[in-house]
Amino acid sequence: MPQNFFITGIPKSGKTTLLSRIADELKSHGLRVGGFVSPEEKAHGTRTGFYVMNIESGEMGLLADLNADGPKVSKYHVDIKSFETIALPVMRKSERYDVVIIDEIGRMELKSRKFADMLDMLLESHTPLIASLHGDFVERYGQSGEVIFLEENNREAVYRELVEKIKTIGKKPKAAPAGKGRKAAEKKKPQVAAGRKWKESRKREPEEAPRKQEKREVPRKQERKSAKETRKAGKSGKGFVDHLKELLGF
Repeated sequence: MPQNFFITGIPKSGKTTLLSRIADELKSHGLRVGGFVSPEEKAHGTRTGFYVMNIESGEMGLLADLNADGPKVSKYHVDIKSFETIALPVMRKSERYDVVIIDEIGRMELKSRKFADMLDMLLESHTPLIASLHGDFVERYGQSGEVIFLEENNREAVYRELVEKIKTIGKKPKAAPAGKGRKAAEKKKPQVAAGRKWKESRKREPEEAPRKQEKREVPRKQERKSAKETRKAGKSGKGFVDHLKELLGF
């Protein structure tokens, strides 16, 4: 069953900082964390846009700024190609991670149709997801998981709660892929046994066929031989003598 957690809240409530802390903490416990966060781009202390950063590799690209050429959201223009270069590869290989973190599901990110399509698949997968969610899309995506409203007075509680939940989920053994593991091997045993029997039967067929044919031919030869002897006996045996006696009057 999908396990998705959505963090929503007012702008600058600390969603990106919280997700970064969660990612670092889970990594320290040996969990494989994938996904991306969207830190601010600043110039002279003023926000001028957003980056997108791969959590695993640290690779960065531009999400949106004041001077990009893409579609406009508020005062920023979204660089869809740059965003997809970082975000999509991570989402494609989500099955290799213990948890995926996305910052955020919002108006800028959803300008990418490819991102929206892959997000739908990710929400239905067995890989746990923690995502910040813009308030405009709570009704649309919130039904796919648990929604947590982030405020200044509950940041630490939300942080501890999500870390513990993902740690618990990550400790559970994952189902073995088809064809691997003990259970898969046990399921295949009857099929293997049946395959061996079929092969053995195929090997015996060329040897048994002549024997069956030979057994069928022997009775036929005997029947033909008996028939010939009977005809000879009819011509030269008792039947001829009796006929001669009748001619002579005996």
